[in-house]
Formats: sequence, structure tokens, C-alpha cells
Amino acid sequence: MESLLKPGVTSFDHHYIPRLYLKGFCRSDGTFDVYDKQYGKFRKPPQSPATVLFEKGKNTIKFRGQLTDGIEKLYSRLESGFSQYFNLARSGIYADELLNPDGIRILKQYIAIQFWRLPRLDEFADQYLRTRTLTEIEHFCTVTEPPIPAQKTFELIQSDAGFRHYFRSFILPLVTFNLNRPIPDAMKWIILDTERPEWSNHLCSDAPFIFFDRPDNLIEFSGPFIFPLSNSRLLVSKPRSNATLSFDPAMSTRISILMYLQARRYVATSNKIYLEKIMELSESYAGTTGIMRLQNEVLAYIE
Repeated sequence: MESLLKPGVTSFDHHYIPRLYLKGFCRSDGTFDVYDKQYGKFRKPPQSPATVLFEKGKNTIKFRGQLTDGIEKLYSRLESGFSQYFNLARSGIYADELLNPDGIRILKQYIAIQFWRLPRLDEFADQYLRTRTLTEIEHFCTVTEPPIPAQKTFELIQSDAGFRHYFRSFILPLVTFNLNRPIPDAMKWIILDTERPEWSNHLCSDAPFIFFDRPDNLIEFSGPFIFPLSNSRLLVSKPRSNATLSFDPAMSTRISILMYLQARRYVATSNKIYLEKIMELSESYAGTTGIMRLQNEVLAYIE
């Protein structure tokens, strides 16, 4: 860790949804529209991956008494590899090529890192780490090369917020997600493409995954989930017994409504008129009961 977190800060806008991913939801000119649920209005155009879904200094920590943005720099190094995959996804490459063993490995790694990177998990991640036992930390420490000292790691997790942030960012994805095993036999991953260019309306938000029941099902990749790869492609995990190979427009609309409703604040779209319609339709699913009903409607189609 010491060799990675060098003193000094040169970056300030730290994206929790990477720009490499956001590019897939842009129009051909590299812009999209962004709705801010907190203020109930669209942000002033033009908006682009550089202007939204970041927090100032989110990945700046204090290490040995000095500020460093080393975590952000490490994210940037990881993203250079992920960007190649998402460039291929946007290029229209065949789904079988995106979901070959290497592609699945890359997607699993991306999902794991993105999951723990979300601001909505800040409090949960901090509490999760603070409540791990020394035995659990000993197990976590075996994933590094070379292994890091468990007792010292345990003490730092309890006492050092910067270390917890580093551990959450790069160690938790490795030790909590099922990255090395194949997709469970009962599940199958497919990529669904929009049938027409004008239907490229999938949304992106600060809650990029749609999963059902417990987060454990996503962490183990053992349950159904939906992850938009771009505004025209969905990654869907579903039971192998379900032979569905496409979503009709009504189901795609429900998925967009669910994506909008579960967003904490920001929703990005390449089609403002479409999002406005989704917002109107979402009124039929107001409140916790309505969202649960919508989740069940989508889940029934996947399962």
C-alpha cells in the first residue's frame, strides 16, 4: 500500500460511475441529458461523462499524515483495461464474444469493483469492515500478493478511515464477490440488444444494477440481475430454465421505470423525451409497495 499511495493530490472530480461506462449512454456527440431527482429538474445542457456522477475528492485520503489521491489513480489504471471491454460492447460485437470466458471474468471484476464504489454503500461498507473479526480479516489478507499482516490490518481497519477506504476499494471486491468460479450451473448470462436504433433508450443512474432479493445473490452471481452495458445492450442473468431471448417493449419500459425509481439522485439518458415518459409512468409505482410490485413484474419475466 505504501508504494501505491504516494503523497500529493492532482485529481479532484472523482467519479463513482466511471466515464468509460457512461460513454455508452451518450448520443453520437458525446453528450446526454441528466435528471437530478433531488431538485426535480434536468441539469443544464450539455452534460457529458465528465460533468456528472462524481464527488469532489471522494477518493482523497490521509495516509501517514499526508493527503493522497492514490486510490483515484489506482482506479484509473484499472479502468484502462475495462475501457477496452466496454468499447467492444458499444461497437456491436457479437454477444457470444462479449461473454466468452475472458469477457465474463472482466465483467465480474468490473461489477465487483463498481458495487463497492457506490456512495450509497459508504455507511454500510464502513460498518461492514469495522465489524469483521480478526479471523475474517486473516482470510481477507490471503488474497494479496504477498499476503498482508492480519493483526496490523485489523488494527488499521479499526483506527484509520483512509485505510478502510483503500481496503474497501480494492480488497473487498476480491474477497466478497465470487470472481474465480464459473457462473453457477443454474444461471445463464445473456446480452439483449435493442431491435432498432431508435429504441436505444436504456438508462444509466447512480444505482446501475437491478438485482432482486438480497445483495448476496449478486455477490455470488447466483440470482437474476440486470446490468445495462450501454443504452442499447442489457446484460441479464437469469435461470437457465428460462429460454427468453428478448424483452418486449413493455418489459423494457418496466426496466427503465425500475432503474429510474431506484436511483438515489442522478439518471442519465440519450433521449430526454423517453425519460420524461418514464418519469410519468413511474407515478403508477409510487412508494415502497409500488416498487415491490414493479420488481415482481420484472422478476416474473426473468425467472
